[in-house]
Amino acid sequence: MQQRVISFIVSNQPGVLCRISGLISRRGFNIDSLTVGVTSDPALSRMTIVMSADDAVIEQVIKQLDKLLDVKAIKEIPQEQGTLREIALVKVNMSGINRIDFMKEVSERGGIVLDIGETTATVQFTGTIAFINECVDMLRKYGIVEVARTGMVALERGDTRLIDCAQL
Repeated sequence: MQQRVISFIVSNQPGVLCRISGLISRRGFNIDSLTVGVTSDPALSRMTIVMSADDAVIEQVIKQLDKLLDVKAIKEIPQEQGTLREIALVKVNMSGINRIDFMKEVSERGGIVLDIGETTATVQFTGTIAFINECVDMLRKYGIVEVARTGMVALERGDTRLIDCAQL
């Protein structure tokens, strides 16, 4: 099974996230990542769910979610047709590490050192899930203290839109 990305627009109301995640979990499906944020219209939010699932499961999830009144538009975004990004913050042990070499290695991967303490450094990476996983693996040699990941956000490439908020 591969990771699949479902993006949808929902009413920005209390309980919507609970209803959606509950619908998915009641059917025995697991969510790998779930992000939600307000759109240009404060009455609407965009949700992105990443699941490891086959075609039949994704089709069932989309049909079930589309029945909810709070769901205004829904679509799977194939990875090759979308702009998909996640942010990871990784706190690394800096004891006995050459800080210049460390910062160079992070920079070569497109990372940003956000904070350096006496014994740790916090690094930010932005990219696909696979890229973030590679970066986290690269940092293991330093000793990872903490990891925080945002979850995937996604938009379709080109001029295609999931929904025109102005028309609602």
